[in-house]
Amino acid sequence: MSMLGEQADATVGLSGKRLDAAVARGILSKEQADRLAEFWVRQERLEDSDAPISRVDAEEVRFVRGFHDVFIAIGIVIFLFGLTYGLQDLGSMGVIAGIAAGSVWILSEIFARRMRLALPSFLLSLAFTPLFLMTCIGLIAGGDSISVFEGARAGEPVDLDGAYLLILPTLIAIAGAVLHYLRFKVPVGVTGIAGGVLLLVAVLIESVVPGFVVDHVTWFTLVAGLVCFALAMMFDSRDIERVTVNSDKAFWLHLMAAPLIVHSALMLVMGEGEAQSTFYALIVIGLFLGLAFVAILVDRRALLVSGLGYFGFAIATLMTKAEVSEDITLAMTLVLLGCFILLLGSAWRAVRRLVVKPLSDTAVMSFVPAID
Repeated sequence: MSMLGEQADATVGLSGKRLDAAVARGILSKEQADRLAEFWVRQERLEDSDAPISRVDAEEVRFVRGFHDVFIAIGIVIFLFGLTYGLQDLGSMGVIAGIAAGSVWILSEIFARRMRLALPSFLLSLAFTPLFLMTCIGLIAGGDSISVFEGARAGEPVDLDGAYLLILPTLIAIAGAVLHYLRFKVPVGVTGIAGGVLLLVAVLIESVVPGFVVDHVTWFTLVAGLVCFALAMMFDSRDIERVTVNSDKAFWLHLMAAPLIVHSALMLVMGEGEAQSTFYALIVIGLFLGLAFVAILVDRRALLVSGLGYFGFAIATLMTKAEVSEDITLAMTLVLLGCFILLLGSAWRAVRRLVVKPLSDTAVMSFVPAID
């Protein structure tokens, strides 16, 4: 990289810190800061077009800016754990969760809205939605709602009225998650809202067709994962260069979608068959390679990471069928899996150029980052 390119990178880092400070002091809004950062990046590329400036990593997660964030985050976790533990004698899940949710909101006002600390904001946003949902269920639906699906798991019909009890608490919890996101603008909050909506859909289906979701849970989670993936791609398509908070929103949605898709797809493939069979292992490897192709195409590693465990299991199965000892099977599986991750990780850009190049003139490229 040229000296000019190095100076540009240093300027971007320094400007980023100044933007964070301006947002913390209320001089700029978060949206204005994001747009200004995007403008600077594009201008620097135009001004130094002859120098090979490396693009920011497509999955750079901006939620830790220093050990100060980590220190505050540790304090938040300890405080919330101690608070809920100390209130356990109250006996009411709704009251305990409500006090915890209220505390999270107050802490968010301090660390997310006023101080704009990245990691504490992330943890508080992540904690608010489930705590508020538990509050709504406990205070509105009561204890009967907790056992709504227990009959279905035991093979008994689901109580229609019981399932209906969860609709109102879930709606209120979603509204609370939306308000928390609008107030504090933490990207991971979008994932909490999406999770609440998926829960609401499951509750509505169970209310209309008792036992349907429980009996077809694998299909439901697969569809839910695909919906989350589509939503993530919507945010990605708004920020092809991955320089605004839309990229962060997409990252967390991809992270939620990946295990839902991978686990559901492999469970459907396995069915009632023998998980230790050679055929099953080959199918798993084939699916994993397909997921790897999608991950490389959209420049998101989440799908790939979610399937690594199944990929390793498939390799171990094939080695077991070859009558290799257990110790050697374990060692070789870990070595091969590690080599795969290291080789793909170190050559990610080269592999992506090879995969994406045949699609360079298609409409797909309007939704994914360009080849660099």
